[in-house]
Amino acid sequence: MPAENQSNKFQTIIIGGGASGLVAAIVAARRKQTVLIIEKNSAIGKKILVTGNGRCNLTNINVSPDKYYGENTKCLHNIFNRFSYNDTIEFFEKLGVKLKTEPGGRVFPASNQASTVLEALERELFRLKVTIKLGERVTKLNSTKLGWQVNTDKNRYQSKSVILANGGKSYPQLGTTGDGYDFARQLGHQIIEPKPALVPLQLEGSWFKDLPGIQVNVELILKQENKHIKRTGDLLFTHFGISGPVVLDISRLIRKNDTGLFINFFPAYKNSKELESFLNINWQSHLRKTILNSLAELLPKKLCAVLLNILKINPDKQVGQINQKGRKLITEHFIHWQVSVKSTRSFAEAMVSTGGVALDEINPKTMESLKAKGLYFAGEILNIDGVSGGYNLQFAWSTGGLAGINCST
Repeated sequence: MPAENQSNKFQTIIIGGGASGLVAAIVAARRKQTVLIIEKNSAIGKKILVTGNGRCNLTNINVSPDKYYGENTKCLHNIFNRFSYNDTIEFFEKLGVKLKTEPGGRVFPASNQASTVLEALERELFRLKVTIKLGERVTKLNSTKLGWQVNTDKNRYQSKSVILANGGKSYPQLGTTGDGYDFARQLGHQIIEPKPALVPLQLEGSWFKDLPGIQVNVELILKQENKHIKRTGDLLFTHFGISGPVVLDISRLIRKNDTGLFINFFPAYKNSKELESFLNINWQSHLRKTILNSLAELLPKKLCAVLLNILKINPDKQVGQINQKGRKLITEHFIHWQVSVKSTRSFAEAMVSTGGVALDEINPKTMESLKAKGLYFAGEILNIDGVSGGYNLQFAWSTGGLAGINCST
C-alpha cells in the first residue's frame, strides 16, 4: 500500500514534467501554492531538449488561432489573450534567457541551445521549492471531498487541484504514451482519437530511394474533395519518402493512400506555361548545354537526374534538341509532380499529436474541466495542434500558465 502522510499533501499536483507542466508549476508556486510535479521519466523536460532540432523554438511572434487545428480553435482567442507570446517572451527573459527572433517570427534562445531554456526552468523550480518526484508513475486519480487523491506506484498524495499535463502520444521514447487520455476518459471526458502530426510521409514506390538528404524549396499542393491546400517551404527526401518543414505542416491533413499530393519544384511559377516561358528564355542562350546541366542550375542535380529518368528524357540531350513535346513534359511534371502517400510515419517520429481531450469540455479562460471541479488540463493532451515554428510550444506555455494561475485562485 502506498505511503500517506502530511508531507504528501499539496495544494496543486501536476502530472507531467514537460513544457506545460513546468510553467504551470512555476506560476502556481509564485502564487504561494505548495506544488508537486509527478514525472514518470528519470528527468523533467526531456521533450523540450529535442524541440527546434535541439535549439528550442519556444514561440512565434505571429501566433494566432489560424495557425492551429482542432475542433474548437476559436477558444484560442481566450487562451492567447490571457497568456500571449509576449507573456512567454517576458516570462523567459525574466528567468535570464536571452532570446532572438529569426525569419518567420521564430523565437529561439540566443544560445541556440534548448538546454538553456530547461536549465532556467529548473533553477526557478528550485528557487520556488517545488517538489519534484521522478520515476513515479500515476496509477489512479480520484476526486474526494477535500479535492483529489493521486496514487502512484510508490506513494499516495492529496491535493486541492490537479493539472493533467502529461502530453499526447508523440515521441513515446521520451515517455509521452498517452497515459493522460485514460485518466481524462475515466473522469468523463471525451477523447478525440490521437494521430501523428508534424510527421514525415512514407511514399509508395522507390523513385526517391536515391535522394536521401537532398533538400529543395517547393510548394506542396494537397487536393481533397473541392479543396486545394497549399504550403511552401523546404522539403527533405528520405529513404522512405519525404520530410522537412513543408511536409510536416501538411502531414496532419494527409489520409492513408492519399494520391492527391503534388510537388511544385518551381514554387515561384503558378503554372506550366509560366515555367515554360522562363525556361525557353533561359535555354535560348545555352542551346548546347545538356538538359541535366541546365536544370541543375535551378535544382539539385541528382534530383533532376531522377526526375528526367522517370520522364524518359535523355539527361545528356542538348536543350536545343528538346522538342516542344519534351519541353511540355518537363514543365508540366516539374511543376505538378504527383506522389502517392502510403502513410504518415509513426508517433515515434511525430513532433506532436492530433486529437486528445475535447476543448468544448474545458473552460478556455481557466483551463479547468467542465466535468470535474479542480481538474485542469494543459498542453498536448488537449485536442489542439499547431503548424511548426514555435506554435505548439506557445500553446503549452499558454495553457500551462493559465492552469497554474487559476488552480491557485
